Amino acid sequence: METSASSSYQTPEQVSIYVKPEAKERARVMSRVEGVEYAQLAMDAIDHFLAENMLTFLVRARLEVSRPNGSRFPPRRNLRSKSKPGIRRVLWPVQFRPAELDILHGLVEDTGAEHLSTLVSVAVEAYLLDDDPAPGRSAPSLMM
Repeated sequence: METSASSSYQTPEQVSIYVKPEAKERARVMSRVEGVEYAQLAMDAIDHFLAENMLTFLVRARLEVSRPNGSRFPPRRNLRSKSKPGIRRVLWPVQFRPAELDILHGLVEDTGAEHLSTLVSVAVEAYLLDDDPAPGRSAPSLMM
């Protein structure tokens, strides 16, 4: 009798995610201090903003170019792939299992993120770099 492998036994695949350097450093510290894998941290961030119904908003905020106040026209998609001026992102390699990637690719489609890196980075940056958490939400702990 053959059983299907559970998500925990699937071989992970490394994915290139680009985040702000401060987010990468906070993730590194959190991983070391709290023993949290990068993939788990990314999924926690995405789950948090899904529960808050904010994930699509975060993606749109990253991808849309706002219009001047008073404009009758809606924002447009930013068709350039490069970051906004003054914002630098660095490589943050994360290993996701195939079952996790299936879900993430569905979320890319659902949110209009276009790229897995965009989806993960908007959630992780907001999760780790938000120094003023909403009531009832504690900021991710970086201390023991």
